[in-house]
Amino acid sequence: MDFSLSDEEQLFQKTVHDFLKDNLAPIARDIDNDHRIPEKLLHGMGEIGLLGATIPEKYGGQGGSITMATLGAMEIGAADPSMATAVYYLLVTGWSHLASKLGTEELRQSLLPKVAAGREFLGIATTEPGGGSDLAAMKTNAKREGKRLILNGEKIYISGVSEAKRMGGGHLTLMKTDPSLKHKGLTFAYVPINSKGIETTVLENMGRMGISTGIVSYRDVDVVKENIIGEYNRGFFHAMAGFNYARTLVSAACVGAAQWALEVGAEYIKRRSAFGSTLARYEGVSFEFADLAVQVEMVRNQVMKAATLLDAYDSGKNVPMKDINIAVSASKLTAPPLALDTIKKVMMWHGALSYTKDTYLEMAMRGILSYVVGAEGALNIMRLVIVRDLLGPEFLPYR
Repeated sequence: MDFSLSDEEQLFQKTVHDFLKDNLAPIARDIDNDHRIPEKLLHGMGEIGLLGATIPEKYGGQGGSITMATLGAMEIGAADPSMATAVYYLLVTGWSHLASKLGTEELRQSLLPKVAAGREFLGIATTEPGGGSDLAAMKTNAKREGKRLILNGEKIYISGVSEAKRMGGGHLTLMKTDPSLKHKGLTFAYVPINSKGIETTVLENMGRMGISTGIVSYRDVDVVKENIIGEYNRGFFHAMAGFNYARTLVSAACVGAAQWALEVGAEYIKRRSAFGSTLARYEGVSFEFADLAVQVEMVRNQVMKAATLLDAYDSGKNVPMKDINIAVSASKLTAPPLALDTIKKVMMWHGALSYTKDTYLEMAMRGILSYVVGAEGALNIMRLVIVRDLLGPEFLPYR
C-alpha cells in the first residue's frame, strides 16, 4: 500500500504545521489552564481550511481526503498534546464528513459552512448513563408527530456541550425510533444544543481541560425532518460509519502526541547528565527510546492505512468493509495505549521535573487517558470488532 503524499497533501501538512507551531503550541498550556480554546484560534484554523478539511468546497470546506484530515490530526496532537484541541478537531471534522455525505441539502447549507469556518460546533451524542458501547440498549427515544420527531432521553460524557451553547451548533444524536427492531430501529439526527427542551450539565474531567464534557437532557425536543441524517431507522449503521472516521482521527492525534513526546524525550536525554554521562548513552534509556520510535512508526503506518482505505471506499472503489473495520479498530486499539506508554516513559526519563507543570508531559498524560479508558470506543470493543471480522460473528460473546 502506497502511503506517499500527493503534492496537495504535502502542502496542506506544511501549512497546518506552520500555523499550529505559531498559533497553537505556544498557548497549549493556557488552553489547559483556562479551560477554553480561543475562538480566534478556531477562526484561524477555519481560514487555513483545517476544520473543513473533508467538507466539500460548495459548503465552505477544502473538499479534501480523510488522509488530509488524518495529517491534520497528527499535527494538532503534536502541537497541543493535552488532546483538547484534537478532540474539537476530530469531532467537527469526522462528523461533518458524515453530515456532508448523508445530511439533507438544507442541513448541509445551514450547518457546514459555519463548522468549516470555526464559528459553530458539531459533535456526537450516543453515550447514555446506562452504557456507552451497547447502542442497541439505549433509552433515548423519539416518536413521530407529522414530519417531526419528538425526542426524549439523556446523553452523558458528551464533548463540546459548552462550546455548542456558546458558539452555536449541536450534536449528531442517536435515538430509538422503533424499539422492536433493537439496533435496527435507531435514527440519527442533528440536534442543535439551544433547542427548546434541552438542558445541559457540565462535568469536571481530569484532563482535556480546554473542551467541555457534559450531560445533555432532552424533554419533548422537536427534531425537524431536515435534520435527519441518512435513512430513518438506519442510524446505527450511519453512526458506525461515522465512528470509523472519528476513530481514525483519534488514533492520528495520539500518534502526533506520541511523536511529540519522543522528540521532547530525545532532547532531554541528549543533554541531561548523570554519573558523568548523558542519559542517551545508557542503554536502559536509549534502547527504550529506539523501541518506542519503532512502535510509533508502526502505528503511524497503521493509521495511514485506515485513512487510505476510507478514502478508497469514499471514492467508490470496491473495498471490503471488514478491511476498513479491522484497520480502524487496530489503530484505535494500539494508538492511545502506545501514546500513554510513550509519555509515561518520557516522564520517567525526566524524573521529578515531569511531575511539575514546567513541562507539558503531565497534561499530555491526562488527556491521552481519555482515549485509553474509552472515548470514541473502548479498547475491548475494538478487539470485538476485530474478532467479528476475522473469525466471524459466531465467536462473539453475544449474538
